[in-house]
Amino acid sequence: KFQADQFLVNHNSYEFHNIDEAANSPLAQQLFYLPFVKTVYIAQNFIAIEKYNIVEWIDIQNEVSQQIEDFLNDNGVIIIEDIAAKKIPVTVYAESTPNPSTLKFVANKKLVTS
Repeated sequence: KFQADQFLVNHNSYEFHNIDEAANSPLAQQLFYLPFVKTVYIAQNFIAIEKYNIVEWIDIQNEVSQQIEDFLNDNGVIIIEDIAAKKIPVTVYAESTPNPSTLKFVANKKLVTS
């Protein structure tokens, strides 16, 4: 976990499991180029990294810390908000049918693609 002395993102937290999921985060993409990075978490004032067990933290913590520090000091973009997927609430409700063993569920979003 790497703490910052400033806010990194506004009121959101992000979790990326691979470089493709990190399309809206140049910082997370950069961290995924390190072979031991498994997951990147970005919250308001910290960045946490889950690693694969191929290396010990003591061997890499300075390198990772320096990479994050350099990125932040160069005013690198942490999250591109326009691309960030906005969570849209889905409403689901149930209706009873004339058959007592059957319920009808209705959603405001298509749940299955054809």
